[in-house]
Amino acid sequence: MKKNILKLLATLFFLTNVASADEFTLRLGGGHPIGLLEYTKTAHEWFAPELKKRIETKTKHTVKIQELHGGQVAKVTDVLEATRDGLLDIGFISLIFEPSNGFVNNFTLMIPFGSPDAKTVTKASMATYKKFPELTSYFEKDFNQKWLGGACLGNYGMGTKFAWSEFKDLKGKKIAGAGINLEWLAGGATPVASNLNEAYQSIQSGVYEGYLSTAPWWSTFKLNEVGPNFTKTDFGAQFFNAVTINMTTWKKLPKEVQDIIVQLGSEWADVTAEVCSQYENDGLKKLKDSGVNVKTISESAKKEWAAALKDMPNKFAQELNKKGYKGSDIMKFYMSELEKSGHKWPYKYQIN
Repeated sequence: MKKNILKLLATLFFLTNVASADEFTLRLGGGHPIGLLEYTKTAHEWFAPELKKRIETKTKHTVKIQELHGGQVAKVTDVLEATRDGLLDIGFISLIFEPSNGFVNNFTLMIPFGSPDAKTVTKASMATYKKFPELTSYFEKDFNQKWLGGACLGNYGMGTKFAWSEFKDLKGKKIAGAGINLEWLAGGATPVASNLNEAYQSIQSGVYEGYLSTAPWWSTFKLNEVGPNFTKTDFGAQFFNAVTINMTTWKKLPKEVQDIIVQLGSEWADVTAEVCSQYENDGLKKLKDSGVNVKTISESAKKEWAAALKDMPNKFAQELNKKGYKGSDIMKFYMSELEKSGHKWPYKYQIN
């Protein structure tokens, strides 16, 4: 009952604001706090102000932007539904937290040791989204929202309490992560499901001895204090963030405003890719400056690790196929797009 009332109020609130056609309010938000991740930084520092600027300089309309990040309206697991229900007009969604509804959008995670370069991953991912409309059509069909664009997450590495050099050194070590990336530990370390908020105390107390992490997270969450080693394993930059707009909101907007929003959604990917690259470079430098032992994985260790995961991409491709997606085609196409940009796989995965 309460949820239905909130939905009704949200709709009435929006309709009231667009009635004059010249002035209206748009509520933007996501589950993560501003600045913690690259996509939230660009949502706040680029998308929101650029939306207001373009609407007010290129049309006769004025707009009030309300930003509601960090759980003010929705937790990271609820942004898709909050945008569907109109509690947010424009939602910034991390689809790694939608393992069922957004499973297909996590395909970059299913292919370990992809390109570490966020710009390369963004280019290949956007080409894949263009080639396979099924990656976005379900937003409108099932969740009352229009997909506007996607964005990257930085290159994954691994921070640890202990130093290591070869893949075999990880045997018996407990390493934590979240979601699909726990699959990257198969054949080596013992995977432990956890999250970054728990990592400091868990590493300190010995619950586990490392965490799959990007370089900036290792210092942001102060994990360098309990884990003095960070290895640039180059599991790869990822692409599973999205920006969407509620369809009720969308249909009430003037055409010229719709065009601006579509253009911003398209540009957001490249803007965020720049930030992903910057975050990694700054993160590695900060770790080195703080005394962390930062190193790059050896080619031999990377090849051995990738070989241990040789069945992982095909396993996920078949799962996607069973769910009705063109899983094999999506993953093969994405891999070929990375290769066109010069990426060399440490192991040539086979997908049926």
